[in-house]
Amino acid sequence: MTPPPDDHPPLELTRRGRLLRTGLVLVVLILLVLAVTAVVRALAGDGDAPSAAASATSATAEDAGSRDASDAGGASDDPGASDSGGASDAGGAEPAEAASATPEAETPASDAKAAATSTTEEIERTGDTGDGTWTLAEADDGSEPEAGTVHTYAVRVESGIDLDAEEVAGEIEGILADERGWTSLEDVAFQRVASAEQADFTISLASPPTADELCLPARTQGLWNCRVGEDVVLNSDRWKTMTPTYEDLPAYRAYMVNHEVGHFLGHDHASCGGEGQPAPVMLQQSMSLQGCEPNSWPLTDGGR
Repeated sequence: MTPPPDDHPPLELTRRGRLLRTGLVLVVLILLVLAVTAVVRALAGDGDAPSAAASATSATAEDAGSRDASDAGGASDDPGASDSGGASDAGGAEPAEAASATPEAETPASDAKAAATSTTEEIERTGDTGDGTWTLAEADDGSEPEAGTVHTYAVRVESGIDLDAEEVAGEIEGILADERGWTSLEDVAFQRVASAEQADFTISLASPPTADELCLPARTQGLWNCRVGEDVVLNSDRWKTMTPTYEDLPAYRAYMVNHEVGHFLGHDHASCGGEGQPAPVMLQQSMSLQGCEPNSWPLTDGGR
């Protein structure tokens, strides 16, 4: 006897249905694998570990933050820069040759903050803006000086700020060769060469906006000088108009150069030794004399 036919024939998936089913299965498997991996990492204590990219970013930021600043470069005159070594008149700013170098710029200590702020408000700004190109001064004509250590340096002046590179270089040469300077104190000498590639360090006289860029990460606020690694940066406004702490422009220029080069030689900021004494050249004199008298030179009774 023939059985009756089924009322509902078996369901067969189309090709599209089979592909959809396979895709869903793969998605489920992937999610399961990810979930298991996350659980394993959490149990192993790695769940919160930063990615390699994040670690690299953090390391880079730390390196950048460790750079030295002078009078503004390495250390600078800036109230926002640090007062630590490697800082200049901006408060610890110096253009850095390497990520491990800290800009040095002059920055006031907490007990001198108010006085420094008052001084800053009185500082003259010329409004000069250079064009970002440079004129290098020629090399010294003389033979290599005699000293235990001879440091070669180059001088460059930004175009557009109405300063002659050869005149600036001549004044800097006289400052560095002065018997009251680092040459007598440390048995060193300085020789000007015609290119930064040949030099141990470079002195750049730059307009305020350019000086700010060269002094980063020190905050020179368009006001201060700095030393960063092998670069000494002199703000053209300070070269032309000094600060209220000085009344003699050539004396202030000598202080600018000796302070920032002092950072290059490894000297940190100093404090006033006593009321009425000559200020140490490594005191942030652009901002405050702390009761001392202005002094441009390393070799004084007031110390460094």
